[in-house]
This record gives sequence, structure tokens and C-alpha cells, in this order.
Amino acid sequence: MCWLSADREDEILQAETGQRLGICKVHRSSWVVRESDLTKQRPTPVCLLDGTKVLFRFPEVPQVALQAAPEAKAVFRMLKAPKRDVFQFPDGRDVGIDSLPAGVIFDVLEVPGKEHLSAVLKEESVEAEVPVAASERKAAFELF
Repeated sequence: MCWLSADREDEILQAETGQRLGICKVHRSSWVVRESDLTKQRPTPVCLLDGTKVLFRFPEVPQVALQAAPEAKAVFRMLKAPKRDVFQFPDGRDVGIDSLPAGVIFDVLEVPGKEHLSAVLKEESVEAEVPVAASERKAAFELF
């Protein structure tokens, strides 16, 4: 669970595979909320489990500031000393939730313990790796 949920367990949602979430500034801190709640006065926080895999979709300005790709995968981690929530990127960088600008959107790819629910997302990436010859045959077949 995220550290925010320790005090507000009855007022939060749990992240789900396939969900689109965003960063929202609330009371001078950053919360993860549903994309549809980004503009609400009182958004409901969404808790990520430690180890949740996400795909960020950075607009150009935050992308440059964070030195990230337009679409970047990361893993959510709950650090214990000191207590803070961060996203770990493949290049080894830890970016705290409070360091992310408001409005940044990301998709939940995999929630620990619910990996079977992310099978569809994994199958889509496998389909993208079809060899060229096979894809050409399929395209030729579709012409008839």
C-alpha cells in the first residue's frame, strides 16, 4: 500500500491493471488519482501496491525536465527510510511522487499479485513482435 493509505484506508481506491491514472496536487503534496478526477476539487486518492508497473505518458515539458522518453516504464516503490513513495525508472533513477508535475498521466500495466489480469497487455506487446515475413503473408492474405 502507499504511505497515504496508512491514515486514510477507508477513503482511497486501489489501483487496477489497465487503469489510467494521473498526478494531482492536493494540499501541497502530490496524489495519484483517476484521470477523470484530475480536475475535481476533492479527488479520491488511488493507492498503488509496492512493485506496481506503470507506463508514463509525458507531455513535452515534463519529459524534458525529467530527462525521460515520451513513454517511459517505471515501478512504484514504497521506501521505508525515509518513508516516501517513488517511481523507479529502468535507468536507475528514483523520482518521488511529489517531484512529478500535476497532470502527468500513466497507465497501470501490472499490479503485484494480479499479474494474470495484465495478460492482455502482455499479449499485445507479443503481437507487436511478429516477424516481418509473417506480417507480409497476413497482409497479402487480407487482399483476397
